[in-house]
Amino acid sequence: MAKFQERLNRSLVVCQDKFESAKLQQKPDTINELESCVNQSIDDNLKALPHLVGRLKNAFNIRD
Repeated sequence: MAKFQERLNRSLVVCQDKFESAKLQQKPDTINELESCVNQSIDDNLKALPHLVGRLKNAFNIRD
């Protein structure tokens, strides 16, 4: 679970870094780019949840 949280946090920090860089360059649509990055990050991490749930069930001996 901690690895999942760390991976999500790292990907969101990357989005934040991209946003800060775009702001400094005064690029238009920086908010839209940030939202897109965050959405993509969340979508990518959601794909890992079924595997994580399976590992947690196995760790706690939970059967379907």
